[in-house]
Amino acid sequence: MTNFARIGMAALGLVSLAQTASAGGWDAGTLDTSFMYNEGGYTELSTAPITSNVKANIQGQTTKHKMAKDQTRSSFAIKMAYGDFDVGLVSYMSGAIQLDGQSAHAAGCNPATAAVALCSVVPSADVKMNSLAVLGRYKFSDAFSVMAGANRYSVGSGSSVTTLAGYYEVSGEQIVPTYGAAYEMSDIALRIELIAQPQTNMSNFTAKSSLASSIATTAVSGESMKIPQTMTLNFQSGIAEDTLLFGSVRQANWKNAQIDIPVNGSVSDVGSSFANKTSYSFGLGRKFTDEFSGSISYATEAGGGSTTTDAFTLRNGHQTINIGGRYTMDNMTLSGGLSYTKTGDVELTHASTLTASYKDNTVTAFGLKVGFSF
Repeated sequence: MTNFARIGMAALGLVSLAQTASAGGWDAGTLDTSFMYNEGGYTELSTAPITSNVKANIQGQTTKHKMAKDQTRSSFAIKMAYGDFDVGLVSYMSGAIQLDGQSAHAAGCNPATAAVALCSVVPSADVKMNSLAVLGRYKFSDAFSVMAGANRYSVGSGSSVTTLAGYYEVSGEQIVPTYGAAYEMSDIALRIELIAQPQTNMSNFTAKSSLASSIATTAVSGESMKIPQTMTLNFQSGIAEDTLLFGSVRQANWKNAQIDIPVNGSVSDVGSSFANKTSYSFGLGRKFTDEFSGSISYATEAGGGSTTTDAFTLRNGHQTINIGGRYTMDNMTLSGGLSYTKTGDVELTHASTLTASYKDNTVTAFGLKVGFSF
């Protein structure tokens, strides 16, 4: 692949889209297959600290509390070439629910009395899902290739959620098939790629619950979790000398991929109410010298509306600007990118009548990636 064909990729896959748990699912990062199109052997490592300025005030109080935790998301990928067949491995954080809502209680909060009006209905959570994907790509010609593999999703045993009604621990793992195809025209740096994953039940998902984190948990019966069906269209094409247009469209069927933890004795049930989502991104890449290129892109995702009854929803969609740069030296590339996200305002009114108001919130991230060809 020529440098011209690569210039639009400086920001893609570098800075994880600054996402929080929302009615549209709990994506933290998506499968980035761009490393599979490098010539020969290639490996890369990236990291992106994310600062969430996502705050809300409860029941109309003037004091705002930070509801979403800061995170650091890292990824690793390696790819080997064997003639017309490429094999790749990529590790990344695919899901995260990182909340601090139970620290937003006002003084005197007591869920068992009328003082519940001083409590926050927004949960606290520390749930991460990591992915390890093995991919194979076969080139039928310079123009057409297919890709297939398996993506292992894993929710660690230390994952937990705390609500006003109880404390919940979750864990599990599942392997999901991945497949796709690409069409390329190297003389104009054109590549159109379609990647899909089917909806899959997490067959060994387990949950435990208790009335509080200080009380021993007991096993829940009938819990379930699903990985959503996703389809991603990635594209890039040269539009002028040393200038590349690139973008993507991703559709995720979250409505049929809910998390459900049933009642366990005196411990209430808890579950998600995710909605389907479609996200869009597009941008321009420019090669300034043989060594340095840059890119700018815009991404957006519609929300579920300006009001919600779901205590896990912190936003009504988002709009994101990404700026990236890439420097090449011999067989090494060093990339950096800045991501700024404006989240949509949303008013939460829970069935308990407790509320939370999210306004004028932002998320920023700075990413670094180093890659080596061999």
